[in-house]
Amino acid sequence: MTRKGSSDLYITSTFQSLAQAVIPPAYYFQNVSIKIEPGALELRIYEYILAILHQSMSQKIKSQMNVASMAESTAQLLDSGAVALIQSGENVNLLTVSGFPYGGPFTYLSQIDRLKAISIIDRLQINKKHLSLPYKDNLGLIKNMMDVLNQLTLFGFYSEWTGYGSSATLPPEKRRLEYVPVGWEQTHYPGPSYAYRDFRGFKAFMPNKRKK
Repeated sequence: MTRKGSSDLYITSTFQSLAQAVIPPAYYFQNVSIKIEPGALELRIYEYILAILHQSMSQKIKSQMNVASMAESTAQLLDSGAVALIQSGENVNLLTVSGFPYGGPFTYLSQIDRLKAISIIDRLQINKKHLSLPYKDNLGLIKNMMDVLNQLTLFGFYSEWTGYGSSATLPPEKRRLEYVPVGWEQTHYPGPSYAYRDFRGFKAFMPNKRKK
């Protein structure tokens, strides 16, 4: 296995565990059986997050900043939060490598502990000396990225992206909805309306007080 291949597996495993932590699958009773609603991992939302991260910085800027991969730097940032959590002894559950065997410390944590690691990073309670670019000496970017990762997971899950199916990786102008997105079904969203005519109330009239 090449070093590049090992890096790709590490990045993918890390963001798979992130997606599962933010939106895990839902289990609930229906009649006499248990129904399972897929979470962000099952819907491959990590692919959406990685696509955005890969596009977030041009190759020219990466070269100038000596950043090999924004996704890899962010995965390492998540690992720093996991290490800080483990060293503090505040992780709720024991570590395990069975779920995401190619990942780092962040993937060893349980779902609830991964969220705690993210919170630790957001509070900047991590070892900042060994952070890689672009996070090194950039505390504002660290805090902003924790918000971004949460938002991207939600955007990917509840937007039309999961309905693109095989066209999800194509350029935006070539993507087509192949089926109703799961997030739309869960929220009972009927889909977009394309500028059809509808009565939207009477036009408000605001008197001009200056004329009085």
